[in-house]
Amino acid sequence: MASILPNPPRDEPCGRIWQFGDCEFDELRYELRVHDKVVDLEGKPLEVLHQLLLKAGETVRKEELLELVWPGLLVVDASLATAVSKLRKVLGDEEIIKTVPKVGYRLVVLARRTISRPELVRTNGKKLPSGAKSLQPEDRAIEAADSQRRVKRRLIAWTTAALLSVGLGLGLIVARRGFKASQLPGPVAILPFHNVGSNQNLDYLRSALPDEVANTLSAARSLIVRPLAASSRYSDPSIDLRKAAHELNVNRIVTGHFVLAGDQLELTMEAVDTDEDRVLWHDTVNVPANNLLLMQAQIAAMSRGKLAGALGIRDFVRGTATPPGNAEAYELYLKSLALDWDPVPNKQGITFLRRAVALDPSYAPAWGILSLRYYTDSRFGGGGPAVLQLSDLAAERELALDPDSPGPVAELTLHRTERGELVKAHQQALELVRRRPDNPNNHHLLSYVLRYGGSVEEAAHECDVVVLLAARIVWGSCSTTFMEAGNYNRAMEFVRKDLSSEWSKAHAIEVLLRQGRTQEAIRIGPPQIPRWDSYKMLLACARHEPESQIRSLAAGVETDDDPEVNYFFAGHLAYCGQTNAALRMLNLAIKRNYCSYPAMDKDPFFDKVRSNPEFSNIRAAGVACHDNFVANRELPFTVESGVPTVARTPAL
Repeated sequence: MASILPNPPRDEPCGRIWQFGDCEFDELRYELRVHDKVVDLEGKPLEVLHQLLLKAGETVRKEELLELVWPGLLVVDASLATAVSKLRKVLGDEEIIKTVPKVGYRLVVLARRTISRPELVRTNGKKLPSGAKSLQPEDRAIEAADSQRRVKRRLIAWTTAALLSVGLGLGLIVARRGFKASQLPGPVAILPFHNVGSNQNLDYLRSALPDEVANTLSAARSLIVRPLAASSRYSDPSIDLRKAAHELNVNRIVTGHFVLAGDQLELTMEAVDTDEDRVLWHDTVNVPANNLLLMQAQIAAMSRGKLAGALGIRDFVRGTATPPGNAEAYELYLKSLALDWDPVPNKQGITFLRRAVALDPSYAPAWGILSLRYYTDSRFGGGGPAVLQLSDLAAERELALDPDSPGPVAELTLHRTERGELVKAHQQALELVRRRPDNPNNHHLLSYVLRYGGSVEEAAHECDVVVLLAARIVWGSCSTTFMEAGNYNRAMEFVRKDLSSEWSKAHAIEVLLRQGRTQEAIRIGPPQIPRWDSYKMLLACARHEPESQIRSLAAGVETDDDPEVNYFFAGHLAYCGQTNAALRMLNLAIKRNYCSYPAMDKDPFFDKVRSNPEFSNIRAAGVACHDNFVANRELPFTVESGVPTVARTPAL
């Protein structure tokens, strides 16, 4: 599937062939023959067979097999049972492998060992002379073992010398330049998985499986996972991974695919280093298709185990989250992940998630996605303050279930910002940055709070940091920051070039009209967001529609729960010459602690109203709002209430 394939294994000169019953297993080629025919079987069942052959006649405990075949992974017994079941099926005899109840498995037939490629077996580096006595199978195995021991002793001696040499070299490096004992893992992108089968009912797993991997890796210290929304457009199986990595500003990518084979779901994952054109890690697991909870456990184990090791992750934060405990609830959660965020599918997602958390109230990720969908419905689906309150409650529930997760803290901080609780929001955003200064999401959130407080230049600086940490990733809110700073070209860099969301359409119109690119803005058309009819009026003004039509549209402009949106609408009304309505809307934005200063001084949309005396009064209120934010944002919170010991900006 991947465009970068693993390096081929080197051809080894010899290995063992195991003969048992009518079967033969070549451990060099990792090939199983039954009745002289090669059978098609995945790697894990063959690894189980190999371990049973090494201890033929003995009972091998389940725990030992799990550790040997799935080293470092938390794998349930069902995976081992599935592997044994596949083995028995291809061997054609259920009695070859005996189950020892509650203990393990035993190979109960006689097994013999021989050397493969006997013509290449050497003595002291030379071929056996012609006419020499032929070695018996067990003798060959013993001689091979003796040879391996001699090679091992030489290897140990060589390795010791090499390590001493390397140690001396590292000592010189430490003395000259200093040496970092640990290297932080770089950012990683997780692409959509591919359904390589014909069962389209499983298509929701294309986005659900990467989300599960991301959930697990999010607990890794100092690892940045690119937003899945940014990675979602790389869903074509033939995608050039090097190109995707360049555009996502990463050098490591996680990919995967799945297929329904009978009653089993076969899942393959791999990690790719695009700089070195090689696969860092690759593994396949099989789980019963009707057991999504087992699938989740397998993915979490793989992600936290070998995948984490391949990505250079050395440490995870203390785990507090509870895994999913209800199969129906988990399926509903996964299906919600595949739905778009436009109003209609977003409401369907809310329905799925409400049912999911009712069935399994202890699964934190479901509460987290429900909080995001409630927020989207509140702001862009007409849900209003009541639904935003539900978003709060869902985020608080997620935080209670998983106190170490930064997601709900960030979401609640954003909510407080839009409610005008700027000082508390600023301190929470600042704490997130202090905890994870390498995370671009935290800097993006801090820039959001700073912009609401009127500290536009500082907000722009945080957006610059975001770009340094994650170049070429769309961070839409930063377009507002640079627009208010008067840097319109830079603002357009943050608007999605394909205008794939209704929000990006709205903001492209904002920036283009301020640049004087009127016809480009008109061609976009009004965004389809409930209660945002102000854009219809704005574009009607850009088209120079009759004044009567403009007044009619202006009468339908509604206030929004987000004070920043009210600032936008005030600009629209001012642009259209609706002075009184514009000043009322601007005043409302400042009352709700969207400070608007110094943005209003640079915004060309307010050129027509600056000479109005009322504008001067509103501007003074904006200055006071900004000054109050700057003066109080560093003050500590009271222990009793968890709120800052400052007064909010007086209402106008």
